[in-house]
Amino acid sequence: MGLNHSFQLHYDHTQYFHLIGGGNETVTANYYWDCRQRTGNYCLFQYTIKGQGHLQIGDSHYTLKPGDAFLATIPGNQIYSLAPDSINWQFIYLEFSPHFIDQWHQMTQDTPILNFKEHPVFVKNCLALNQIGLQNTFSDYFENTSRSAQFFFDLLRISQHTHQSAQDKYPEWLIHYRQWLDIHYDQDISLEDTADIFNKSKYTLIKVFKYYYQQSPKQYLIDLRIKKAMRLLIEHPELTVKTVAQKCGFQSANYFTKVFHKKTMYSPLKFAQENTLHDSSVHYFNN
Repeated sequence: MGLNHSFQLHYDHTQYFHLIGGGNETVTANYYWDCRQRTGNYCLFQYTIKGQGHLQIGDSHYTLKPGDAFLATIPGNQIYSLAPDSINWQFIYLEFSPHFIDQWHQMTQDTPILNFKEHPVFVKNCLALNQIGLQNTFSDYFENTSRSAQFFFDLLRISQHTHQSAQDKYPEWLIHYRQWLDIHYDQDISLEDTADIFNKSKYTLIKVFKYYYQQSPKQYLIDLRIKKAMRLLIEHPELTVKTVAQKCGFQSANYFTKVFHKKTMYSPLKFAQENTLHDSSVHYFNN
């Protein structure tokens, strides 16, 4: 239950960033979204104004307080809802073309939550963009693209600043280890072998990684491989399940299918059928 004002915009699917939907809501009960079960192909940005929300990514849990925002891939592995101890959650949301999230993953370390209390100009611009969408007062497609691109680069700048501040506190070897996993995810990776590469014990590797990233190296690697598989299935539906599994580092197609279903609630084939990219207009899925 709650108040909901939303909008949808229809543009041709191109290589440029553009806003395709959004709105603002105040939810009071029974608000729950599992991105693993959502259809479509777009990026969601959601900013908390009042109250509290709850975000789950894999085995990690986060509380969304006023000033906090998160980015989600639709479909993706995030689950978000009204926080258990909050009576309401007021937020605005903006939905962008899938190229937005593609670039985000390539240029950042996927910071789960960003806080904008120290960035009032960005918040003001975010609210203004949402209002323009609600009133549908873009002069044309090019204004939409220009404003969306500016939003992205402002968000990227803040994210990189936040991530750099966090990196200053991380052990340098741990940063290199995660970067190594990001590059070699498609290989048969043994925890013992990587521990030797970075001159650490297996115990230290697991303990320190889990302390800083809230999940074990194995969990991180599986999530990363599933992300890569989801993208391959969307962009290349002609590939067989076995081929996708091999390209993403899974040694067995059966094991890949089992893990994929656990993470997304879909079989790989079903996921590919329901999320194939089209050259027609991008569809907006109303909350």
